[in-house]
Amino acid sequence: MLKYHFVTEWSFKAPVERVWEVIKDAESMPAWWPGLKKCQIRGDDKTLKVGTLLEAAVKGLLGDLNFTLEVSEIEPHKRLLLKSSGDLRGIGLWTLAPDGDETRTRFLWEITTTGWLMNLAGLLFKPLLARNHDRVMAAGYKALKSRIEG
Repeated sequence: MLKYHFVTEWSFKAPVERVWEVIKDAESMPAWWPGLKKCQIRGDDKTLKVGTLLEAAVKGLLGDLNFTLEVSEIEPHKRLLLKSSGDLRGIGLWTLAPDGDETRTRFLWEITTTGWLMNLAGLLFKPLLARNHDRVMAAGYKALKSRIEG
């Protein structure tokens, strides 16, 4: 398994409550976040809370990466910790903090790839795979910024 460590920091001209409302609406994300193909809460209760499971898929360079996210910790307007299993195993941590009239967010994504093809490709093309992650996140920021700031 290959390890990846990504840190993405964004700033929005909006109160932390507005940013949180958009981030916690995980099921709507594939409609506006390019590269995110699926993010569906398992079960009838669609609220995020400890134990909630989300089935997710992202478009990778070699095909879709399918994984399950489990909400491990949640502190509204401040923190969301997700454990990932499947094609991507590890953790994702969103943190939000007010900064004057803006909100600063940080997303930490520490994962390993589990599929043999992704691991082989990573040995040869890890920088290219990391750039693909950066591209997907940049597209997400642009879309998220538009949704939050109007």
